[in-house]
Amino acid sequence: MKFSFQTCVIVLFACLVGVASCKKLDDEPEKGVPTLISRLYISFSDYRSNNSIKNLFIVDPADTNTMNNTFQYLSPSKGGGPVLFDPNATSIFQASAGGIVQDTFIQRIALDDVYGKPGDASQIGYTGFTAVRGLGYYTYAQQNGNSGSTVTNFLLAVTGQSMLYAISRPEGKGGSTGGSKIIDKQISLGNIVPSSLTLVQGNPDDRNEKLLVIGFNNETENKSGFTVYKRLKQELIDRAGDTIVSSDKFKPELTVYVQGKTDLRAVSYAPNRQLFAVTAGKEVLFFKNPDALFSGSGEKTVSPDYIVGGTNTGFVLPQGIAIDDRLENGKFFYVSDVTTKMVSRFNLTDQGNATPELTKVYGTLIPNYIFLDARERTNF
Repeated sequence: MKFSFQTCVIVLFACLVGVASCKKLDDEPEKGVPTLISRLYISFSDYRSNNSIKNLFIVDPADTNTMNNTFQYLSPSKGGGPVLFDPNATSIFQASAGGIVQDTFIQRIALDDVYGKPGDASQIGYTGFTAVRGLGYYTYAQQNGNSGSTVTNFLLAVTGQSMLYAISRPEGKGGSTGGSKIIDKQISLGNIVPSSLTLVQGNPDDRNEKLLVIGFNNETENKSGFTVYKRLKQELIDRAGDTIVSSDKFKPELTVYVQGKTDLRAVSYAPNRQLFAVTAGKEVLFFKNPDALFSGSGEKTVSPDYIVGGTNTGFVLPQGIAIDDRLENGKFFYVSDVTTKMVSRFNLTDQGNATPELTKVYGTLIPNYIFLDARERTNF
């Protein structure tokens, strides 16, 4: 059988179209193929009464030669405060800054983890959620014989009223209009006025064992540092029935004072790189080996291993800090400044009076807290 030249061209074109139609979009990862992720969440403190300001941006990816590629989200938060993403929850959690208007809700925003696009927000409401200073996400996995494991998740929040709140399975509690029913545990921190919250791996052989590290500023004694609690799992899991806990029953095992530094703000913990950073004054303080930093009992005074600060940094009031913890592809750390309204990207090797590798101002918006979701290999 003979074919004309035109027929061959048509057949070839049809084959190419057929092949192309079976291929996924370029921005959609192939099923089972590892995908690098570098998403920077920026929570802006801006708010208008008509809720017309998009105060949550997602820079995706954040580690290329620009930070212009943003997804801008209209969050119900009345001024963006602490922000957190956890892939186990496939959710963004955003608290209110609390400086413009009182807001007693933490926003839970579902995220499409493949495309990085946020969905509808639902609100977790409680009267105590004013002046939230830090968020954490704790996962407890319990083996059930041969049938697998049961996972219980907790959203943790600390407030300027010296309270720690724990909400189990927060993904299912959005939409609550407030009240104690959504709170599994409320713990008084006594005279500790929190400035941050983070979870640090306590026992490398048991991922359920996490240290709860709460930053504080004691203006009366002009001291700042961190309190370390080692019984978080026991309090949340073993004593789940005790819903209200006084400070004398939940005491820190260790208090770490930072020598000569005050006004501690947001923190970033990078376990793979063994780094811990906190914004303070006009600087970012870096500590190596956080395992050793937060080990022991009683009290101790430490100094940062190195500092990034000085005129070249452009820092006036640095607030948010985020370290890229990927060992293979992580290159940067990020800082937001509420006075200059700038988000700055530095090389991880920078120390001292360093110049940012890249800076970005998002109009007149004020970047408050930031959070980096950086994953080396993700199998969708």
